[in-house]
Amino acid sequence: MKPSLRRMYAQSVFYPTLGWNYALARFFKRRNWWDHIDPNVIVGAFPFARDVEAMYAAGVRAVVNTCEEYAGPHIQYGRLGIEQLRIPTTDFTHPRLDDVQMAVEFVQQHVQADQTVYIHCKAGRARSATVAICWLMKYRGLTAQEAQKKLLESRPHINPRLTDRPVVKQFAESLQKP
Repeated sequence: MKPSLRRMYAQSVFYPTLGWNYALARFFKRRNWWDHIDPNVIVGAFPFARDVEAMYAAGVRAVVNTCEEYAGPHIQYGRLGIEQLRIPTTDFTHPRLDDVQMAVEFVQQHVQADQTVYIHCKAGRARSATVAICWLMKYRGLTAQEAQKKLLESRPHINPRLTDRPVVKQFAESLQKP
């Protein structure tokens, strides 16, 4: 599918799928809005402005926003001193390798400062999990398969085939280079 068609498709299904994700998590309690994958790293769904106080209370001081379609509640972040890194990525695609590398280093910088980082996309299943799997590989020394397993244990509804994504394979290859 051409990138322009993919973007149009992603835009057309954004609100229905956001509503579905919201219903599954907040009404039916079938999944969590966010989950810790490490003591200082959370993978989650689209944070609404009203979620920011709870995020802050959970220790979040930094956010990786992978949404092209959503700039995030930056006013609330600013009020609480939460730093956001935005790597806009069209839904149903994966982030670019350069963006993933930048996000992984951003996450690690905050983890080293003992701060919690919230990595999100719309549903917390694919774009955000792509950044998380790469961080686990680089900074927790896991293979792609081990990182995928850990993510599924922590957040069972993430994409179960992240290791098949070209960017994850490229990231893994970049870790092998001196």
